[in-house]
Amino acid sequence: MSIFMTRPYRSLPGLNRRQLLRAAVIGGSAATGLLSSRVWSGASHQPYEGPLLVTLQLDGGVDVTQLCDPKVNVKGEPKINFWADAADPGQAGNLLYAPVANNAAFFERFGRDMLVINGVDSQTNSHETGRLYNWTGSNAEGRPSLSALFAAAQSPEQPLAYSVFDGFSRTAGLIGYNRFDDLSNMGALIRPNVDPWSGGLKRAEEDVLRSQQLVQDGVQSLLLQPNLSVRQRQSALRFVEAREGRDGLQRLAELVPAEEDIQRREDFTAGGMNFSSSLKQQMQGALLVFKSGLGSAADLALGGFDSHDVHDPVSETLLAHFADAVHFFWDYAEELGLADRILLVIGSDFSRTNFYNDGNGKDHWPIGSYMVMEQGATWGDRMVGLTDELHFAKAIDAEALKEDPKGVLMKPSHVHKALQQYLGLDQYAEGIGLGLADVELLPLFDPFLSSY
Repeated sequence: MSIFMTRPYRSLPGLNRRQLLRAAVIGGSAATGLLSSRVWSGASHQPYEGPLLVTLQLDGGVDVTQLCDPKVNVKGEPKINFWADAADPGQAGNLLYAPVANNAAFFERFGRDMLVINGVDSQTNSHETGRLYNWTGSNAEGRPSLSALFAAAQSPEQPLAYSVFDGFSRTAGLIGYNRFDDLSNMGALIRPNVDPWSGGLKRAEEDVLRSQQLVQDGVQSLLLQPNLSVRQRQSALRFVEAREGRDGLQRLAELVPAEEDIQRREDFTAGGMNFSSSLKQQMQGALLVFKSGLGSAADLALGGFDSHDVHDPVSETLLAHFADAVHFFWDYAEELGLADRILLVIGSDFSRTNFYNDGNGKDHWPIGSYMVMEQGATWGDRMVGLTDELHFAKAIDAEALKEDPKGVLMKPSHVHKALQQYLGLDQYAEGIGLGLADVELLPLFDPFLSSY
């Protein structure tokens, strides 16, 4: 059984930290004492060791007919793909792929652990709406991203519960997020006593420890005073929370590699344009946060797919880089002992048109795909969702997932509904009024069902 089927949402038994804070602020001395003892004993910030979620956003609109939903040219219709003039789609197990870039090696290695969801109608040609719909499950504002929902349910007390390294993010007020732009700067953030230039200490370590102990003793004594006003107690408890988060970051400080071992930006050219990608560094940072036990969800992104001109060189170059980065991601996750805890969800704003424009580019097209990966997935090596020979979405039966003209046209909301159930988030989302009650639940993760 997958580790994602059932799990506790909270890391603390009984009252969670926010409930303790609320009780302590109202004035309960017992709650204050319990919170204080948990904080200073370290019980309130144990490393998170549960399942992990990563979303990888291929921003700009990736051409899925050159990736996981390959289309050959149709006689009498505009050319869909130049690659189809000389080759047929490749196949790895039950998965079809376009024979371009590094797709063959990618699908051969990961196909058994991958679910491909094709024929997803984002119902828009707008980048902003496409991102919103594909990563929250709704084309209206006010809903959290899948990552935010997951982090709020799984590790809300961790200081880096939801980390955004790039791409689209929405929290709907459920949880805050931490944005990292450069892994090199992470060390300075979490080791303020270390001079970033020399590597030496700004102050003697024993002086820092002595000062921290004095502060800890003072705040603990203050929290135990029975006559504190609500405002005074609230300020003290907020300080405790901030201190706790800082102390927890020391675990991450010990994991940040030396400067020469940090993944660097990769610069390349395609179609006469220059590209610069930090994707591997984003992946490295997210996995280090997970290894530290400080969080459970992360957003990553690779941009540049909005290829309105000279489409093929741009698309193929970016897809080759994407495949190479995913190889790195899983290799590094394995090295850190995290690979069997991760669900990786890959998607985009939408896709590209089923024809080339006058500049040999492709414009916006609402029908796209997702790819979901998990090590040892029982539901892997499967394709669900259907498109026709010209890459229009086809309706499917809501139970058997087979073609049915009277069935369901799949939208991002259906994918999110299935992901929420698989991740064990559906009841949590419903409980806070953010469920997808009016959306059909499609059995996308049933290992015995396929659209083909």
